[in-house]
Amino acid sequence: MNRIALSRRLFCFGCGFLNNPSSSSCARSSCTVVRCALVFSGRRPPLLSAISSIVSKNGFFVRNMTTVVTKRESLKLRNASWKDLKSIFALAYPYKGRILLGLLFLGVSSSVFLFLPRVLGKLIDEFDETKKGNISDEDRCLAMAKYFKENPTALLAVLFIGASAICARAYCMHTAGQLVINDLRTKVFKSVLQQEMAFFHKNRVGEIVSRLSTDALIVGYSVSLNLSDGARALITAVCSAGLMVYTSPALCKVVVFVIPVLVGTLAVFGRLMRKYTMQMQEAVAGANQVATERLSNVRTVRMLVAEAKELEAYKAKIHDIWVISRKEGLAKGLMFGGFQFTGYVAMTVVLFYGSNLISIGLLTYGDLSSFCLYAVMCASSLSLMSSFFTEIMKGLGASSRLFELRYRIPAIPITGGLRKNGIQREIRFESVSFDYPDRPHIFNDVSFRIPAAKVTAVVGPSGSGKSTLANLLLRLYDPTMGRIMIDDVDLKELDPSHWRRQIGIVGQEPVLFSTTIWNNIVYGAEKPELITNAQVQEAATQSNALEFIREFPQGFQTMVGEQGASMLSGGQKQRIAIARALVTVQEAATQSNALEFIREFPQGFQTMVGEQGASMLSGGQKQRIAIARALVTVQEAATQSNALEFIREFPQGFQTMVGEQGASMLSGGQKQRIAIARALVTNPCMLILDEATSALDATSEYLVRTALNKLLENSQQTVLIIAHRLSTIKYADQIVVLDKGVVAETGTFEQLMGIDDGVFKKLVEKQAIGWRVENF
Repeated sequence: MNRIALSRRLFCFGCGFLNNPSSSSCARSSCTVVRCALVFSGRRPPLLSAISSIVSKNGFFVRNMTTVVTKRESLKLRNASWKDLKSIFALAYPYKGRILLGLLFLGVSSSVFLFLPRVLGKLIDEFDETKKGNISDEDRCLAMAKYFKENPTALLAVLFIGASAICARAYCMHTAGQLVINDLRTKVFKSVLQQEMAFFHKNRVGEIVSRLSTDALIVGYSVSLNLSDGARALITAVCSAGLMVYTSPALCKVVVFVIPVLVGTLAVFGRLMRKYTMQMQEAVAGANQVATERLSNVRTVRMLVAEAKELEAYKAKIHDIWVISRKEGLAKGLMFGGFQFTGYVAMTVVLFYGSNLISIGLLTYGDLSSFCLYAVMCASSLSLMSSFFTEIMKGLGASSRLFELRYRIPAIPITGGLRKNGIQREIRFESVSFDYPDRPHIFNDVSFRIPAAKVTAVVGPSGSGKSTLANLLLRLYDPTMGRIMIDDVDLKELDPSHWRRQIGIVGQEPVLFSTTIWNNIVYGAEKPELITNAQVQEAATQSNALEFIREFPQGFQTMVGEQGASMLSGGQKQRIAIARALVTVQEAATQSNALEFIREFPQGFQTMVGEQGASMLSGGQKQRIAIARALVTVQEAATQSNALEFIREFPQGFQTMVGEQGASMLSGGQKQRIAIARALVTNPCMLILDEATSALDATSEYLVRTALNKLLENSQQTVLIIAHRLSTIKYADQIVVLDKGVVAETGTFEQLMGIDDGVFKKLVEKQAIGWRVENF
């Protein structure tokens, strides 16, 4: 990926480069390729941060600013059917009481307003009778006034009841709709969380979020307020039609011929609306995906001066929405226009025919007026029925995607299976082959063993599948062939959740959530509410995180994560991650050396860190906090992960907010220490360190390494280290060398270095494995 980023930068003809660093997180063989490309490009560097990466006076770094983006594969759209419609209305079943109450109020309000045309007809007939008696205009007015004065209270009461019923109906249906939406979003989100990792290779997160937001809203509306409007239209249409028949059966014969036209219009345009709705939802999901992806990587966009290009990309997606919307608007216009035209023609014929009936004495003026009002109400209701039908079609279009997510069965279940505790003898890879959905040929017939309670290191060139081992051990993916045995039990037979709880993992770049430092450290604890303040303080101290946490104004209450990531540097994030990975929060912070730097924040453990707050913490501080978070107690976790010190430096300590907006508060080392603490908080039987220090500078790496060395010296756990540094793997009990999808060599450091022309020895000689032993 670094070489991709380099090509992108060189293509822009930049005159200088800034590294953070580009080769620190890749194997030395890959770094050699990157550095050679830089030398031949003739560019000069303004900043260097790793002595071992300086290959000439013209050497420099390129910021790794690219990610592997798989080719977009949209969600499969299965045809919505009436079975889907049944499923949509089944969503509202749990709230049937509230909906039925709303429909009851609907019946009351409809009855009241259906009564008004009849009253008006009687009034007109009364006025006509007085006219026939040669009564003066003044007397006719008095007669009409008397008609209203006889029962004014009753008339007002009826109107008030109708208005109150409308209010109650709107409330019941609105709240029922929101409950349906909440329930649907929760169920879909639950299903998405349970999907296997391969699912996310095929489905973009931005599109899934669009389903949860936009599609769920459409489906919820279609079974709540739209259902209410449709029921009101249906009741009004049926009752109006019945009163029309009661008022004048002769005039109804004219109206009957209009019905086939209306039904045909609904059928044709309903299908069009369903089609356009599905296209619209797909287009909106695409636009949301572009916006989410670009805003999530806005730093890369800014550094590459790609704002104009990304704006054009987003405008192209918006234009797609506009094109579909224009077609949808035309279809709606034609449908509603056709309805109105048909209604006006029918009304004209009714007036013409009705006047003839009046002239021969078969109909009164009042009856004709009442019939016309009922016809208008019936036509309006049919128009509303068309809107109801349109919204139902929209709901069908949106529901097809939601139901696909809702009822999808994950290839790897979340729970279920044997609940095995610990590793007694070994983990065995037996003839394992594996391919990613978008990256084939990772492993080919790989076999080796990981002894229990020993330290196993995995090395190899970039892309050899080192991190894939961790993914397979966590059962994020299943092998395409072969099996992984835990003692004598196939990993596929174990309960995935129970197994994962026994593994603590610290990655190259720890993830801190949008909450306080305190909550990030206790995140891995099964019952975080039982963790005391003293335990959190001790954890941060032991993880070397207390010092930098105390520097924040809010200390441990400092917000990090999405809103506070910029507060933490890479090292600070890493120390928090280390603390999170420890067996107990107390032990995690101590072993990850996080307590010291956590105490430096004004808020201590509550200091917010994360993606936007990362600059507050150094790489070592992040790592120490990470160690502390994994301990049984937050205090011990921060102490053992070397995170307590920097956490205490924050004003809010452990409550300092970190994350996407507060990540700059923590350095890489601080994040990593917090991540280590988080990984150890559940007392895992196995600890996986996936290049936990490869992206850190020398100082932050030293702090994190100190925390890790404390952990490894006293650990009785099975440890798997995926690393590029010689200092990380030299004293491992076993080293597994991967190359070109197979296990090339296994043995101790001395054994592998004794193999002439061996893969491991070549990696060392090429500096594919770093030599910074003097730092330790």
